[in-house]
Amino acid sequence: MDYAVAAFGPRALLTPALGSAFAMLNPPKAYPKEWRQGMGAFGRFYGSGLATRMSEQSARFLTAAILREDFRYRPSASKNPLARSLHAVAFTLVDKSDSGHDRIAFSNFAAAAAGGFTPNLYMPAGYNTRSRAETRMAFAFGGFAIRNLTREFVPELFKITHKRHIPFPRIPIPAWWTSGWR
Repeated sequence: MDYAVAAFGPRALLTPALGSAFAMLNPPKAYPKEWRQGMGAFGRFYGSGLATRMSEQSARFLTAAILREDFRYRPSASKNPLARSLHAVAFTLVDKSDSGHDRIAFSNFAAAAAGGFTPNLYMPAGYNTRSRAETRMAFAFGGFAIRNLTREFVPELFKITHKRHIPFPRIPIPAWWTSGWR
């Protein structure tokens, strides 16, 4: 069920749409005209985002299933913000086995590789190179680290804003949407 929510849930459909909208604000000048103008360009960016996300999630879940990894984030028990931050970033490279032992996060490496190289199949010439794929892989790892940091600190952020009476958007979100945030 985690795979279905991560690959096909509302967040999986909304995130590429937002990325596509930002890409349309200032598309690379070297892209062909059909990648820079109109709804067709938006569709190409959106399709690219969906394909990238789908390949990342598929590679991540398949690798975890085959190697018996449990890549779900586990918050730090420390109270020190620096230690918690380091824990969150380290969890990008190390996760747990099904039996609870630390191990290299092969599923994150597979996901980053899939997300980095999949766009090479359809991107315009000059944007489908190995160096561009490696850059996309690095951004994928950065995204994993940011998600872990978010998972680590958002609960405290909600408590602080509530305690200080600072308005913070609290949008009712169904439990099935957030199941991948465990």
